[in-house]
Amino acid sequence: MKWEEWVVWYNRIKDALNYSIVDDSSAATLLSTLIKDKALDLERLRTVIEGKDVIVFGAGPSLLESLSSICSSDPSTHARIRSRFVFIAADGASRALIEHGIRPDVVVTDLDGDHEYLLCADALGSIMVVHAHGDNINLIKFLVPLLRNIICTTQVRPLHNVHNFGGFTDGDRAVFIADAMGARSITLAGMDLGSVIGQYSKPKPYPVNSSVKVVKMKFAKQLLEHLASQTNARLYNLSPSSIEGFTNIAYEDLLQIKD
Repeated sequence: MKWEEWVVWYNRIKDALNYSIVDDSSAATLLSTLIKDKALDLERLRTVIEGKDVIVFGAGPSLLESLSSICSSDPSTHARIRSRFVFIAADGASRALIEHGIRPDVVVTDLDGDHEYLLCADALGSIMVVHAHGDNINLIKFLVPLLRNIICTTQVRPLHNVHNFGGFTDGDRAVFIADAMGARSITLAGMDLGSVIGQYSKPKPYPVNSSVKVVKMKFAKQLLEHLASQTNARLYNLSPSSIEGFTNIAYEDLLQIKD
């Protein structure tokens, strides 16, 4: 998504959630400074994704069901899925994948997931796409110096080493990143987009229903539907949500996705 298009969405989101463009910009500048000598080249991410079939794992309530289906399949089917698909975890979903013995290829995070597992994913070689916003400046200061495989994003105007591909929450932003990097197909898993917070969404108990969460998920759904109207990638959905432009499929259909 080009900046001129994204800024319209950003202004809507900022006004709805009372975000500060000053704070968001400060976070991006800080992130840019911290990664100036160690950020991965964007081509590293493109090499992982371009022309590939991608599964984006959100941290919604249906995440465990999707992972259980993949991990309980017979070994040959499991191996075929793992070899064919690039696995992108949205923040806390990285913990669920690692607990199931799966290394995410990419983790998209604003750093509010379980820090132990974010650091573990980085140590395992996952590409960590870290997002800056005004509310996570302290987390950036704490965690970014510890990460080795890092690419960074912002929700305001991009900098030379901090990118903006569009997308708002970790989940939908992961989809925008996959599309920008040239994914052939993108399948959603654990992307419920409702008011119930999945157990992997946050590292500590949060209210089951949150008015802020509902607003965020509405924006995520709108952004995904907007992307669906523009992308050339084929879009599928293993989650129970209904997203215009994404074809709902069952786990058994994954290997039937055609070239």
